[in-house]
Amino acid sequence: MNFLCSGCGKCEKNALGWRMVIELDKPGTEIRNTFFLVDEWDEKKAADPNAHSFCSLQCEEQYLAVRHRQLVA
Repeated sequence: MNFLCSGCGKCEKNALGWRMVIELDKPGTEIRNTFFLVDEWDEKKAADPNAHSFCSLQCEEQYLAVRHRQLVA
């Protein structure tokens, strides 16, 4: 399985050490809550359709900044 960085587009087969964010819907609304997994890289969780993978902290922070602006707009 290949993992694609949701920030810069980098593609890797082995994403150990990468970061991950899983976005969950709030039922009955258009609101998406963000849940951060900060412990260890989990390939099974990374394959979840709501998971976003990041090759670096910088890519994760850029993604979250954009999502934050979208949620408060």
